[in-house]
Amino acid sequence: MRECLEMIGLDAELLDPIVFGWRYEPQIKHDFYKPKEVFCNWDTHAPLVCECKSWPWVTYLDETGHVRTLDPKILGSRILTTVIEKGLNHITPKPLQTAKIIAEVCEAWDRIASMIPDVYIRNWPSNEAAVKQHINYRVRMAVQNCQTTPMIDVMTTPEAKRQLEWVHKHLYISGADKAANTPTFFCKTLAREQALAQMNSDDFSLVVSDNNVPETPEQVVKQLLGEPPLQEFPPLRPDLPYLMGIYKAHKNKMRWLTNADGCVFSEITICLTAILKGIQEALQNVADDFYARAKFFGGKTNACWILGSTQEFAINLPDKITTIYTGDITKCYEAIPLEGDQGLTTAMTNLVNLAFAHQNHLHKDLFLIQKKNGELEAEWKPLRHSSVKATRMDPTKVIELNHFIIRNTYVRLGDRVWRQVRGIPMGFSCSPLWCNLYLFYFEYNFITRLARLGRYDLLRLFEHTFRYMDDLVSMNNPMILRFLDLDQVESEGNPFWIYPLRFLAMQNEMDNPFVNTDGSLVNLSAHFLSLQIQIIRVDGTFLTTKYDKRRSLPFKVSLYIHRDSNRPVANSSKVILGQVFALFYLINTAGGVVLEIDNLVECFVEKGFHRYALRRLILSGLDRIILTSPLTPVQAVLEIFFDIWREPANRPPQLDDSANSS
Repeated sequence: MRECLEMIGLDAELLDPIVFGWRYEPQIKHDFYKPKEVFCNWDTHAPLVCECKSWPWVTYLDETGHVRTLDPKILGSRILTTVIEKGLNHITPKPLQTAKIIAEVCEAWDRIASMIPDVYIRNWPSNEAAVKQHINYRVRMAVQNCQTTPMIDVMTTPEAKRQLEWVHKHLYISGADKAANTPTFFCKTLAREQALAQMNSDDFSLVVSDNNVPETPEQVVKQLLGEPPLQEFPPLRPDLPYLMGIYKAHKNKMRWLTNADGCVFSEITICLTAILKGIQEALQNVADDFYARAKFFGGKTNACWILGSTQEFAINLPDKITTIYTGDITKCYEAIPLEGDQGLTTAMTNLVNLAFAHQNHLHKDLFLIQKKNGELEAEWKPLRHSSVKATRMDPTKVIELNHFIIRNTYVRLGDRVWRQVRGIPMGFSCSPLWCNLYLFYFEYNFITRLARLGRYDLLRLFEHTFRYMDDLVSMNNPMILRFLDLDQVESEGNPFWIYPLRFLAMQNEMDNPFVNTDGSLVNLSAHFLSLQIQIIRVDGTFLTTKYDKRRSLPFKVSLYIHRDSNRPVANSSKVILGQVFALFYLINTAGGVVLEIDNLVECFVEKGFHRYALRRLILSGLDRIILTSPLTPVQAVLEIFFDIWREPANRPPQLDDSANSS
């Protein structure tokens, strides 16, 4: 493109503000993973017949007589087995299509001409013809210099298509829970049986007409399209969300999710997601104001426990830790009640009103803004702000949107429809925000209750308490178990309860806890998110290492994309270095960082990369990078690596040597 600009007499610096991105071919999971065919395209009234015992899969049957396995050899095709062993994120190499490449580059030039006025003016017919001819020449030369590429995409061969079509008639192929790129193979009939049992549980209610006949998905969609919220945010595709399962191979059962991608609620939930992000931002300001007041009265605490990432948690670690509690709110999404005094509807109504009251006091209101790329974003701006692309949102409108989606959580399975009557559907873009804000509602009420009761001694215990979704951590708080006791009375005069534990269940995740006779907790080791914390001295000195739950799974996990994938190898360099740099914010010892980087190298070696090329890439990256406030100094790690990673006598290959760079 720079050469093209110079051809028409313009400076190549005009391209500096423009970002060129990659558009990848689909991953192989698009060929193997067909949840809609399994969970939507069937008659729920027809009897389910399993044919596992009738086919040559006897060695793969479990004790119930169904197929449940992670062995890719079950596909019965050498081509399919070789491809899927590289992971569901693999992109099969494609044959070079010179005409298609030329067309895409020419299209990019036309878009540049439409974006930069000087190019548009100079791009008269004779210049445009010369530029297109130059593009044609440069592309053909580049294709000639390319390394060997396949003559055909293996997934398009008749053998692969025929075998995959046969397999899809009998098996449900998906990624494993906790390891999305690791393929699992599950009896299609058994998956439907278990899905039907899930829909017949107390969490769902079958949608029937006035004469007690089950309504079809088309009938439910027609009713929804007549509702004012969907008329304001019309859907692009009038489909209902549907139930789907992910096989939890380590527990030999299904994890049920709601697939809401491209459904009748997609547009309205995208809008609500942007709004709820703005609400959460305002509530963070509310918590900050409370923190300042509590600190003034000697009750320094954390009024907003919400975390955004592991790195944020690592940055907020205290200098000393004497005890640590970690817990998990089990089945949090499924357990949250929708209605009632402690339901999601009430919590969201109160939080929205609180956020707007705080921001209106600052003479700000919430505006929904459409950005240049088409995405929606909610921002708090002065009340007099006006813009053609900005829509002012009032609390009544936001509450109505919340209520509409919460009370219309319809889920499809086969040719019938159920409504979820308990729990948040996992699949909506706004679901994580609902979960976060629902728990924040009780946490903030708890903190403010302690202040109202004058219990600043208890407030100080929660200075280092944080939560990431349904994972809770509390450091230097020996009394935390008392606050999570199921027998605590949920009253305004009782300072010792946080969550409504008659709905939510806490499960301790500590390694070796000890409870004293007075109820105080002593625990010296625990993991939280990607961090393992080990207290090593009485004074509170601690070590941090990386924690990865996938290492304890009883099967081999596929993590990163294979080197043979149809993707520029240079992009793999960014992924590798990104993983390396993150370790410096997780681990506070040089030896620990070195050990994890070595493990990372071996992981990429299994994916086809050369060990010595990886080492040189990492050393080069560490030598150039400047990290802000890492837990471990980079120089200390480099000194160890220069000692243990001695270069061999022969020059090792570069990361992209002999790589398929097609």
